[in-house]
Amino acid sequence: MTVVVALLGLIFLIVVHELGHMLTAKALGVRVPEFGVGFGPPLFKKKIGTTIYSFRIILLGGFAKMAGMGDGAEGPDTYPAKAPWRRALIILAGPFANVLAAVAILAGVLMISGAITGVKPVVDQVEPGSLAQQVGIQPGDRLVAIDGKRIESWDGFTREVSERRPGEEISVTVERGGSERVFSGELGADPENPDRALVGVRPVVVRTTYGPLEAVGQATRQVVRVTGALGAFVGQLITGERSFYNNVTGPVGIASVGSTSVEQGFFPQLLALISLNLALFNLLPILPLDGGHLFFIAAEKVLGRPVRQETMGKIAALGLALVLMLFLFATYADLSKIFTGQPFIPE
Repeated sequence: MTVVVALLGLIFLIVVHELGHMLTAKALGVRVPEFGVGFGPPLFKKKIGTTIYSFRIILLGGFAKMAGMGDGAEGPDTYPAKAPWRRALIILAGPFANVLAAVAILAGVLMISGAITGVKPVVDQVEPGSLAQQVGIQPGDRLVAIDGKRIESWDGFTREVSERRPGEEISVTVERGGSERVFSGELGADPENPDRALVGVRPVVVRTTYGPLEAVGQATRQVVRVTGALGAFVGQLITGERSFYNNVTGPVGIASVGSTSVEQGFFPQLLALISLNLALFNLLPILPLDGGHLFFIAAEKVLGRPVRQETMGKIAALGLALVLMLFLFATYADLSKIFTGQPFIPE
């Protein structure tokens, strides 16, 4: 069920992208004969105004078909008949819709769940089978000392534990019910890192919720920061500083990570990140991506005339081949990571 939720989230983002194109096209006087969710044979069709809205059998994305884009239509309400700046706005509207979606999702999280703004040295959970469970540490206990050395924060607690090794004897002093108690035992080991010692407690986190305006401001700043980081990441892939195989995830990996995020409760944040990735990916200057259309609009302004359809068709075929190769390679990488036990997202 979690995989279904993850896939529906991805479809939602693609539909948002296409809605951006369609709504802007209509606002700028371009006729949109059809807006479809999915591909393949239609399961449902309904005409509203001049647009047919369809729901199709293969739920992998969607499309906004604009008059004059590949259908040979002519007239003042077609895409090619519009001024270059209008066409550029229509093309940019898709990625921009994804950016707005990311801001809206993050703002919603900040208003409803809030953001972690602090961590208290108070036990929230005790891990089963850990030192903490064995010696009797309980949720609600305040951590006050390690081996008699006073601590004032969760960072202080983790710093003291990190200096120990699994199997070492340790005493943990906690405050419970107004009095202090000392518990002693052998440190356990982190299952994912056997050299790392663990007491086996999780802290109480402090969450702060925000009003609508403040949440939107915070979300916008997060989106700007993440967009910059993604841009730098793409640059590192191009220059070879990062491995393409290890750092690019395809549809299988996205569905898997999305399913895990649904289980662990951070799916909205992941959805916002994917929305930003979708926006940036579509801005690559390759046809049939949005960036390719923008490139040829710019070329038209420089040349003083539209680029020939035959030329654009050949370049689009090459670009489509490149996108399909990327898709197949990413899928291959996902499957090989499953078989070799590698994580989809590198540590």
